[in-house]
Amino acid sequence: MKLKSILILTLLAGVLAGCTEPLPPAVEPQGDARFLIDPRTGYDKPSDPNADRKLDAAWRYFLAGNDAEAAKRIRETGGYPPASLLTAALAIRSGNLNDAGAIVSRLLDEHPAWTAARVYAAEISLAHGDAADAYRLYRQIANPPPIVATRTADVEKRMFDQITASAQSMPPAQAVSALREALQLEPTASAVRMMLVQKLLALKNFEEARRELDPVLNTEADRVDVQEALAEIEVGRGRYQEAIVRYDRLVKRTNDPRYVQRLNQLKDDFANANMPPQFLRARESDAITRADFAVLLYWKVPSIRFAQNLAVPPIAVDLESDVSGREEMIRAIALGIFPVDPVTRRASPSAQLSAAATARAAARALTSRGAACAHDAGNDPQKVLAACGVIDPAAGTLPEATVTGRLAAQMAEEIDRVLK
Repeated sequence: MKLKSILILTLLAGVLAGCTEPLPPAVEPQGDARFLIDPRTGYDKPSDPNADRKLDAAWRYFLAGNDAEAAKRIRETGGYPPASLLTAALAIRSGNLNDAGAIVSRLLDEHPAWTAARVYAAEISLAHGDAADAYRLYRQIANPPPIVATRTADVEKRMFDQITASAQSMPPAQAVSALREALQLEPTASAVRMMLVQKLLALKNFEEARRELDPVLNTEADRVDVQEALAEIEVGRGRYQEAIVRYDRLVKRTNDPRYVQRLNQLKDDFANANMPPQFLRARESDAITRADFAVLLYWKVPSIRFAQNLAVPPIAVDLESDVSGREEMIRAIALGIFPVDPVTRRASPSAQLSAAATARAAARALTSRGAACAHDAGNDPQKVLAACGVIDPAAGTLPEATVTGRLAAQMAEEIDRVLK
C-alpha cells in the first residue's frame, strides 16, 4: 500500500510538471527597448495576484523578443491595466506609435502618476522625433528608477544637440532664444555660449553679449574667438582704439587675413569717426554735391589738405561763410578741381554731381597733384582714372547718374593711395 501511494504521487508530480511550461529566462533588451521598463512600475492600484502571474509570463516573453507569445499571455490577464500598458510596449517596438499613444493616453488619464506609463509616453514622443516633449515628460517623473534617470540624461543631450544644430541656420533673434534654452540644459557648453555671443553681436546687443561672455572669460579668456568678441564689443561701445589694439594682437598671433581686413576697416572707421560733421554728411549722401566731393577729397587726401604754395583762388560769390564745406570747396577751387564760372562768378557748391562730372573732378585731383600715372593719359577722365586704378563712377551707368557718398569716399581713398 505504501509503495502504491508513492507511485501515485510520483505520477501526479510528473503530470503537474508536464502542465507547467518553462518560461524564458529574464533578459535585458538591447537598444531603445531597454528603456521600456516593467509596466507595473509605479502602478498605484493593488495588484491582482492571478493577473500579475500571467503578466509576469507576458513580460518575460516581451523581454525575450517573443512578441506573439507575449500578446497571447496579455490576453489571458483579462484587461489588467499593466497588461494593457505592456500592449503599448509591443506597439512601440513594432512602430505602431498611434496605437501605443492611444493606450498610454487612456491609462494616464486614469493613473496620472503612473511611472511606467509616463516613461512610455516619453518614448512615444521620442520615436516621433520630439525630444523636447520627451524631455518634459521625463522631467515630470518623481523619484525615477536609475534606468529612467539615465534615459533622461540621454534625451537631454539629444535635445541639446538638436537645438544647437538648428540654431546655426536660424535668424539671429530666433537663434538667441534657442541657444539660451540649450545653455539651460548645459550651462558649461562654451562653444554654444560663444555662438550666442556671436548672434547677440549680429543684433548689435553689445552689453548683453558682454554679460554672456563672462563665464567664458573666467576660464578661457585667451581664446582667439573670445578676444575677437571682446574687440567687437569695444567697437559697439565706440571704443575703437581698444578694439584696434585687440585686433592688432590677433593679427600678430594668427596672421589670419580676416583679422587683417577687420583691423584695417576699424582703423578707417576710427578715422572716419573723428571726422568733422560735414565729412560724415557727405559720406552718407545718396547723391553728392560739388561741396560733398570737395569735403571728401580734403579729409581723405592729405596731399590736397596740406597742399602748399597755391595760387589765390578766384572769388566765388556763392561761397558765403555759412556754406557747409566752404573751406574745403575753396581748396578744391584753388587746385583746379572745380572751376568758377567766369561770367556769373559762381562755384555752385550745392550743385549735384553727375557720374561724368565726378569722374572729371577726380581726374583733375590726380593731375593737379602730379600723379605719375596720369601723365600719359591725356585729358580724358576715363583714361586718367583707368591708368591710375581709380574707380570710374560713370562706368556701366549713364553719365548723368548720381553718385553716392560712399562711392565718392572710396574714390578719394584710391586717389590718396595713388598720391602717397
